Formats: sequence, C-alpha cells, structure tokens
Amino acid sequence: MQQLQGMRLLIVEDEILLAGDLADYFEERGAVILGPASTIEAAQCHVSSANAAILDVNINGKMVFPIADRLLALGIPFVFFSSYDEDIIPTHLRHVDNVRKSGGRHALLETLFVARRRTQDEIKGIDGDPSADVAGLLPELRLRARHYLDGRAAADRLVEQTLLTAIDLADRKPPDRDTLPWLCDLMDRTFRAVGHQLLD
Repeated sequence: MQQLQGMRLLIVEDEILLAGDLADYFEERGAVILGPASTIEAAQCHVSSANAAILDVNINGKMVFPIADRLLALGIPFVFFSSYDEDIIPTHLRHVDNVRKSGGRHALLETLFVARRRTQDEIKGIDGDPSADVAGLLPELRLRARHYLDGRAAADRLVEQTLLTAIDLADRKPPDRDTLPWLCDLMDRTFRAVGHQLLD
C-alpha cells in the first residue's frame, strides 16, 4: 500500500456512514483524507489540495460534475463511486471510471490506482517525449476552453492556438511542472492575448 502513503484523497459522499467507512478504510492504508465532503461547496474547498478523489454522483440533490470538471482541468485523477448508470454522466466525463457502490471498497481501491497510474503515465510520457501523442489531454483542454468561449468551434480554435504556443515555448517549460497545468496557464494567456480573434 506504499502508493497510498501520504496521498491526499478527497472523498465527496453525502451518506455519513459510507463516507466514514471509506475515510477509515483509506486512512488505515496511509492516505490523508480531505473531507469527507457532504456538499458541493465543501468539496470545492479541497479540490486544489487533492492528489486523487472519490466522487459520489449525487450529493444532497446536486450533481458532482462541477467538482469533476475542476479535477479534470487540474489533471487530478478521480473515480465516480455511485449507484447510477453511465448515461447520467456527461459525455465529456464518460472516460472516467465509474465504480458501482455494490462493488465495494476493494474494487474502488483497485480502480483508483488504475486511474492514478493512467494519469501519471500520460503526463510522464508527454513530458519525457516531445513527440508523444497529446490526445489524452485534449478532453481536459477542450473543456477548459469552453469556460472561455461558448462556441465549440471557437473553443477548439483556442485549444489549437494554445498547443501552437506550447510548441514555441516548449524549451521554456519548467522541468518540474506537470504538462496539463502548464498548458492551462498557456491557454489563459492565449485567451487574454487573442481570444477576441477566435470568436465565431
């Protein structure tokens, strides 16, 4: 369980007994628990501090997808832990693993490790090889671009311009900076510089 030692794990779950059980289970294995958060507002406070997250889909009548979107934008791995079928999850989030609550804690643990490893491998692959495929980051970049520009075509142009800027500045990327947050910063700068030119 060395992979869990010191990991800051955000748990977003409104069923008190289940939330406590999950917290105990992962804490016993070395994780540092953020929360458990029983509201969307409480969860928002912990997102930027998390290394990984477990999200129930429905939190006291509110969908957890704004939290999922923030985690996605920050490159923080997470899994859904719910009783809902996949069709309730927005299309842009359906690549995220959805562990059924009936699957139990062990299934959740295994899936969370897979999600973390997949995210870490994608980042390492891109950082280690400038020619590596960035397709794995495109959903996150497109989602972030939609926060800046409403039109899908305009948002995709912002992603394209961001990637072109990244190519130009690749030699200036701090070696200890993860790729996704670096690209998100570049997108913010790109939008401020040329965003008005990208409108439909």
